[in-house]
Amino acid sequence: MQAKHGHNAQWRMTTSSDADDHAHNLSRWVQEYNQFSAGTFVGQITELWLPHTQLFLESTNQVLHQSCAAWSKALWFGIPVSRTDGARMGTTQIPEHSIAFKQGGTQFELFTPADFDIIGIVIDEDVFARYLQEVEHTDSSQITRKQGVMAVSPQAKVEVCGALIHMLKANQVVDGVHRHASMHAPPYHSFEDRILSYLAPLLYTGITPAASTPRHVNRHRIVERARDIVLGAPTESISIPELCRALHVSRRTLQYCFQDVVGMAPLNYLRILKLNQVRRDLRTGSTQRNPVTQAALSWGFYHLGQFSADYRKLFGEVPSHTVTQASTP
Repeated sequence: MQAKHGHNAQWRMTTSSDADDHAHNLSRWVQEYNQFSAGTFVGQITELWLPHTQLFLESTNQVLHQSCAAWSKALWFGIPVSRTDGARMGTTQIPEHSIAFKQGGTQFELFTPADFDIIGIVIDEDVFARYLQEVEHTDSSQITRKQGVMAVSPQAKVEVCGALIHMLKANQVVDGVHRHASMHAPPYHSFEDRILSYLAPLLYTGITPAASTPRHVNRHRIVERARDIVLGAPTESISIPELCRALHVSRRTLQYCFQDVVGMAPLNYLRILKLNQVRRDLRTGSTQRNPVTQAALSWGFYHLGQFSADYRKLFGEVPSHTVTQASTP
């Protein structure tokens, strides 16, 4: 859903019981989420839309691997609210007292732990530059060149999170229903100035952490290549020896790469990745006759009993229930 732009602030709250549906609930982002911990997914997004700015609070209860891209000609700032154990943007760890920052229109990966809350700010890059020029009397390039993950003052971060969440919670609505700001609310440009006035001081004091080591970057690249190989041949049951030959690495190296990057063994990670693809197919109705069987076979799950058990363990429901829910108006 694309949020409306106008002269008034608009609020929206959405909830979802599916990770990929949740990803699509964030307006004007291009995203795909894969669930990597077992249990029913619960996600919530509260958004505040302004003419040039999107402010949101995103809450998720399961471990997720996310492929994300904010809208183009904008800047995204992600401020974790909860503990960030295991959280990463690409190959870079996201400490608890930090801000993640990425250019809009550029795809990036987020790895987020269970019970994770994050505040997102997406702002038109020209508006951002103009604010810094007119109010802070500085060039925005001093900040934009820090793109990545920045460590910030713990106390300042807590204060900023509290102020931004208050802005969201004070005017939230439920189930996608929009409400215009009341006539007594500040004009939209005041909201945008307030958001930037909270954000800018954090960015000035932010310190970019040391870059990932070449070894970690290489391990991340090997995991990406393995994922591409498996998703590129969905009906095949690709073995560890076959992956080792294709990637020109030893079995031990492959194990180390996956354990370091995604925290699990290669086959376990790739099986969960394919189960997410099956769920995506079942929810979109891309398979018609015998949908569960066809979706399972199309992703290389030939032992249907084991597939059903694995699916239920991961998503908290049997595959047929996913089909029924997807077809219910």
